[in-house]
This record gives sequence, structure tokens and C-alpha cells, in this order.
Amino acid sequence: MKKKIKIFLIVLGVLLGIIALDTLQAIIFDNSPLLKIRDNFNLSSIDYVDKGIFVNHYHCSDNEKVTTWKKTKFACSIKEISLNDINDKITNFISNNQQDNTNFAYNYIDTEKHVIVVGLVDNLEFNQDEFFTNVFSSCCTTEYIQYIKNNNLIEFKDSKDVFEAKIIVVDEDYITVEVLKDSNSLKKDDKVTMKVTRKTNDFYVVGNKVRITFNGNVLDSNPLQISAIKIELI
Repeated sequence: MKKKIKIFLIVLGVLLGIIALDTLQAIIFDNSPLLKIRDNFNLSSIDYVDKGIFVNHYHCSDNEKVTTWKKTKFACSIKEISLNDINDKITNFISNNQQDNTNFAYNYIDTEKHVIVVGLVDNLEFNQDEFFTNVFSSCCTTEYIQYIKNNNLIEFKDSKDVFEAKIIVVDEDYITVEVLKDSNSLKKDDKVTMKVTRKTNDFYVVGNKVRITFNGNVLDSNPLQISAIKIELI
């Protein structure tokens, strides 16, 4: 019986020694412990954490490596997210997404203010939140989105234009109108074409006067082109 206890104590001592040496080498040299469980992350600040018995080893996205005691709180610094990266994600979403983007007007980088300016037709807080969700939820982490918000990297602006016009051409899917009064984006007598959804007994008839709401973007062509949000008979 004494022999078994002696063997047990020897084995226990060896194990404790290995754990102690493993812990010391991790703390002293900021190494990962050999006895560990790895948690992988998909965050802009951290790649993974190796969880040892007494220590945690953090591998940050900027290649910083830090080993801390279990009870010590530590957070990798978030690497800077460039305006170009954010702007590219917005542009790619708008270009490739088939959802209704009529509330979106434009996006560009304002280098002086160090922000991305995004124009929304209805610039309500709800629509701003919806914009963040739609654009970034499928490509980016919550941390990525929070970084943008915390650093105020996107500035939303109202972007809406309304003008009155007379219908001069009616095609199957398009109408062309003549502007009756100057607006923010258009001049009197400008010819403008836009896509419409045809309905039975609708008011898309040559000669009818209409009030058109759009996002302010005008494609320089002949005639000019816009994407109408609302067309009302007046």
C-alpha cells in the first residue's frame, strides 16, 4: 500500500512540475501554454486565445502576443479599420445586392473630416440602423460595426429631391418627363427618364403632370436618368 502511495505522489509531483514549468515559460516568454484549449475568434482585434490551467495566451490580430494569469482582464487593441475598406464594403453591397436600395443615394469619403458620407432619402435613425445591418451584417463582425459607430466613421445626410414635370413619352417600362420648375438637382425644361411599374388604368399618360420624388442622383445621359421613389399625379 505504501508503495502505491509513493508512486502516486511521484506521478503527482511530476505532473505539478510540468504544469509549473509550462506556466512559467508561458508567463516569462509570452508563449502559449502546452496544456491548453484553443478558442478561435473572428474579430478584428483577436485571432485566438489559448486557455491553459493557470494562464491565458492571447494572439491578437496585429500579431501582438500576450500571456496573462487567468484572473487578469485583458483585451487586444482593435486594429484600425481604414475608410477605404468601409467604403468598399458599402459600394460592393449596393452594386451586388438585389434588395430595394431606393432609400440610398450616395457614399463617398470626406478626407478632411475623416468620415464616409452616406446619403439617405429618409434619414431617420431607424433607417440608419437598418443601413448598418443590411450592409455589414453579412460580411463583418459585431465588433467591426461597433468600431465604426464608436469612432463616428459614417456620417448620414439627408438626400431627397422633389420636382414637378409633364409626361412626354410613355414606354412599356419607362416614362420620360419634362421638368416644369427648377429643383435641387434639375433645371426647368430638362428631359428626364425613369423606370416605372406599369399598372392597369394607371396615370402614365402623355400630357399628365406628375410630382416625382427621387434620391437626388442624376445620371448624365440624354435624356437624364433617375431612379424614382414616388410618382404622384398632380
